[in-house]
Amino acid sequence: MHPLGGSDSPFDLAFGLPLHPLAVHVPVVLLPLGAIGVLLVLLVPRWRASLAWPVIAVLGIATAGALVAKLSGEALADRVGDPGQHEQLGNWLLATAAALCLATLAWWLWQREQTRDRRRTGVVGLILGTVLAAAALGAIIIAVLTGHTGATAAWGDRPGIATLPPVAPAAPSAPADTGAGGIGIAEVAQHDDSASCWVAIEGTVYDVTAWIPLHPGGPERILAVCGTDATADFMGEHEGDSLPTEQLSQFAIGALAER
Repeated sequence: MHPLGGSDSPFDLAFGLPLHPLAVHVPVVLLPLGAIGVLLVLLVPRWRASLAWPVIAVLGIATAGALVAKLSGEALADRVGDPGQHEQLGNWLLATAAALCLATLAWWLWQREQTRDRRRTGVVGLILGTVLAAAALGAIIIAVLTGHTGATAAWGDRPGIATLPPVAPAAPSAPADTGAGGIGIAEVAQHDDSASCWVAIEGTVYDVTAWIPLHPGGPERILAVCGTDATADFMGEHEGDSLPTEQLSQFAIGALAER
């Protein structure tokens, strides 16, 4: 994890974009689809032979997708902060997808065995079918809630990559002595807390005090570099990204004096 946000996880970025918003579509779409397939297999016996294995395959892919979504979600949380309930539902989504996939597989193998031996499933079959149907309905509900809370986290009140707010920078603190050569790193070092936070990045000094509570990765990411030359941290996370650079430019207060 880096002070200015980000993650070292291989599930963090794909082609320069967060992987999670892409990966989450797999379980959120395929799990309800597989669950509906389970209900059809249970309710329409004549479709079982042709539909059961494709439904199990869809649930297997949904489970794998839920795992990738969970890991990429954890990487995204390193960038934008704790998503709260969405993360908990994501864990439930993975567990539910895996459980439904295994339960459907076990039920279908048992059903085939009963059919092969020409046995009646009777009360046991009714009970197992009812439990599996309830699990399928529960999976649909969890998938919908997970998708809803994810959308709320990205587009609602919680800060997210897609919702960086426009910021009017606060009036910068006047440096003690900028001189012709710019602001010295010793002067920058005196502004190292939430009351006054300066950073030097690529030869420019910024007063980012107003940005601390608004930073998508949480205030601690900014506080960790107050009073320092944060060029390596910033470029390591945001090099090539126009939006962070544009946001940062609002807080420039002067050039860093040459050492």
